[in-house]
Amino acid sequence: MARAGVTKGEVQRARLALIKAGRHPSIDAIRIELGNTGSKATIFRHLKDIEADEGGAGVPQGSVSEELLAFVTNLAGRLEFEAQERFDTLKASHVEEVRGLKEQLEKARGEARSGRSEAERSQVDLSAERAARQRVEADLTTLRLEHGQTATQLATQLEGVQAQLKASQAQVASLEEKHAHARDALEHFRNASREQRDREARLHEQQLQYLQREVAGGAEALTAKQTELRAALQEKADALALLTVARAERRQVDEQLRELKPAAERLAVQNQLVEDLREQAKLAAQQYETLRARTGELELRNGELVRQLAAAHACAQSQEQLVREVLDRISQAGNSTESGKKRTKAAAPG
Repeated sequence: MARAGVTKGEVQRARLALIKAGRHPSIDAIRIELGNTGSKATIFRHLKDIEADEGGAGVPQGSVSEELLAFVTNLAGRLEFEAQERFDTLKASHVEEVRGLKEQLEKARGEARSGRSEAERSQVDLSAERAARQRVEADLTTLRLEHGQTATQLATQLEGVQAQLKASQAQVASLEEKHAHARDALEHFRNASREQRDREARLHEQQLQYLQREVAGGAEALTAKQTELRAALQEKADALALLTVARAERRQVDEQLRELKPAAERLAVQNQLVEDLREQAKLAAQQYETLRARTGELELRNGELVRQLAAAHACAQSQEQLVREVLDRISQAGNSTESGKKRTKAAAPG
C-alpha cells in the first residue's frame, strides 16, 4: 500500500536518478522509482518547487543541455499532471451524471411498474364489482317476475272469491225471499184453514208438513250456503295473507335496491380511480421515454468525451514523443560537445 508524505529530497534524488539513466522523469516514473509511494499531487508539487529552486539559483555549473533537459522534464511532468487531472475531473463528472440518470430511470421504471400493478388490481376489482352487479340485477329481475306473477295470481283468486261471495249473497237473498213468501203463504193458509178447518184439516196438515219440509230444506240450504260463505271468507283471508307476504317481499326488494345504490356509487368511484391510474401510467410511460431519450443523449455525450479524452491522450503522447526527441537531440548534442572538447584537449600541446 502506498504511503503519503514523500519528501522533496526523495523526489529530487529519484528525478536525478532517472535523468542519469536516460529516462524521462515523469510523475509516474518518479513514483515507481520511489517504490510506488507518495501521491501524484505531492510529487507534482515537489517538482514545481525543484523547478523554482533551479530557476532562482542562476546558471548552474553544468552545461546548458542539462538546464534545458530539466526544463523540458518539468514541462512534460506538468503537462502530464494537468492532462491526468482534467481526465479525472471529466471522468468523475461523467460517472456522477450517469449514476444520477440511472437512478432517475430506475425510479421511473418502479413508478411505472407500481402504476401498472395498481391498474391491474383495480381492473380485477372492477370486474368483480361488475359480475356482482350483474348477479344482483339478474336476481332482481327474477324477483320482479315472481312478484308480478304472484300479484296476478292473487288478483285472479281475489276476483274469483269476490264472484263467489256475490253469488252466495244472491243465493242468501233468494232464500230469504222464498222464506218470506213461505211465511206469507203459511199465514194465508192459516186464515183459510180457520174457515175450512174441519173440511180441510187433513189437507192443511199435509200442506203444513210439506211446507215444514220445504223450510227445513231451505234452512239446510241456507246453512250450506253459510258454510260456503265462511269458506269463501277464509279463502279471502288467505288471499289477503298472501298479499301481505307479497307486499313484505316487495319491501325487501326495495330495501335491497336501496342497499345496492351505494355499491353502484362505489363502482363509479372505482371506475374513476381506474381512469386516474391509467392517466398516471401514461405519464410514467412518457417520463420513461423522456429518460430514455436523455440517456441516449448522455451516451452520445459520453462517446464525445471518450473521443476528446483519446484526443487528449494522443496529444499528450505526441508531446511526450516530441519531448523525447528533443531530449535525444540534446543528448546527442551534449555527446558531440563532450567529444569535441576531448578532441580539442587531445590536440592541444602538453
